[in-house]
Parts: sequence; structure tokens; C-alpha cells
Amino acid sequence: MVCVGRLGYGPKGAMMSGNPWIMQLTILGSGTGIPSLLRHAPGYLIQTDAMNVLVDCGSGTLLQLERAGVSFTALDLICITHTHADHIGDLWALVHGLRFPHVDRQRKLTIMGPPGFSRFFDQFVAPVSGRPKAFPFEIIDAAQDQQLGALRIVTTATVHSDRLESIAYRFEKNGHVAVISGDCDFDDGIIHLAKGADQLVLDCSSLNAGKIGGHLSAGECGKVAQQAGAVSQVILSHLYPIDAPEIERIQECRHHYDGKVILAEDLLTLNV
Repeated sequence: MVCVGRLGYGPKGAMMSGNPWIMQLTILGSGTGIPSLLRHAPGYLIQTDAMNVLVDCGSGTLLQLERAGVSFTALDLICITHTHADHIGDLWALVHGLRFPHVDRQRKLTIMGPPGFSRFFDQFVAPVSGRPKAFPFEIIDAAQDQQLGALRIVTTATVHSDRLESIAYRFEKNGHVAVISGDCDFDDGIIHLAKGADQLVLDCSSLNAGKIGGHLSAGECGKVAQQAGAVSQVILSHLYPIDAPEIERIQECRHHYDGKVILAEDLLTLNV
């Protein structure tokens, strides 16, 4: 594991040249919809030398971006895993803020999500937040495989909710891979997506004994990583409170996976 904090970034959050890594992953929120002083709602930042990518936008994400040294105006792409409130709580405020007259931005912003997301945005977000008009602004349903500059983005459907669609994201650049599961249960889709990940962020909502439907337990996280193969490190995130020491999540995961395992922490930054 390589933790680098916030070193190497300019004032607007763009990664500065000369760094030895291809991507960086910052955990903005490692928690859930349950309020916590230690863990914000889900949010993750993927940075390359050319792009700032936000994955999910739960309550508190905008403040966490500021704490990470990245302005919300510096985002190039926002990827939503699903539209449960704890994953999109700050989306309205983010879009609304981009409409303020003082926002100096010309480049395009794309927001993507699972099947039906563009319709959801039109019906439930835009009527409240409006749409920025000072720069190109695009809302799309994510493709299964797409290329944005040098960044390849692959998605897969996940098993989570009977009421709405959910997807996981795989980010690839120059042979380096970061995977973020969003909320998901154990299935072949997330196993296949996770193959060869340098950093694999998994929903670890419970221990095996407290298994929650539509979410992974710690033991299942280990099974995903082991069956996927060639996973360098697992980051256990989306951490609901448990009635046990947190180290038990890692121990259960390691029962099936013998690679590196860590618990996500807000504002932890990792090289990919």
C-alpha cells in the first residue's frame, strides 16, 4: 500500500506532472447513509494527469473534495453507481453550484449513471438544480465499455436493489486498474470486473454473521478478490456500524484472500 495524502496537486486539484503513478484514488466517504463524524457518505475521487473523476456524490462529498484540495469546479466526469440517497445526496448542490456566475469553466462536464440515469436526472435533479449553460454539460447512461481520452471505463450491472439499476466501475489507464463496486451483492459480474485490479474498493457493509441482502459481507469481499485473481489490494468501504472490532472485517476477508486488505478511511489517498 502506498498512501500519499494530498501531495503533488496544484491549487485547482489537477495532478502535477512528474509523479511516478498513473492514477490516484482518494476515499472521500467510506461510510453509509448513517450520519458519522468519522465516515462520510460514499464518494471517491480518481485522478490522472488529465482528468478528475468523481464516483458517487453522497452527503458531504463537496466538503470532502475541498478538504482533499480539489474544487468541485475542477471535475471532468461524475460516475454514479446508483440513485439511492446516500450515493447522490450532494448531486443537486454540485450541479446548482456550477451555475453560479463566478464559476470560471469552459471544458465539458459529463455525468453518467446506470441505465435510466439520464431520465432520472431530467425528472428529479434538473427541476431543482437547473443545468449549467456556461460550458458543455452532458448527462448519459453509462456504456459497458467506453474510452475518454486515455482513460478506459468499463461497467457491469450489480445485484443490489429490486427497485433501481446499479453498476460498478472499472478504470484503466496504461495497464493500471482501479475498481469501485458501489453497493453490490456477491455475483459473477463484480468478480469478472475486479480481475487484475491494482486497487479494488468493495462494499463491505457487514460481517458474515450480519449479512445484509444486496451488499457484500467481509468474507464475500475476500471471495470476490480471490476468485477475480491478480488483485493487488482490497479496500473495504461502505462500512455500516458493526457490533464487533473493525479488525474482524479484515480477518474475515483474509480468510479467503491472502493479498493486501485495508479498511477505507476518509481522505486516504492511494496510488494506482
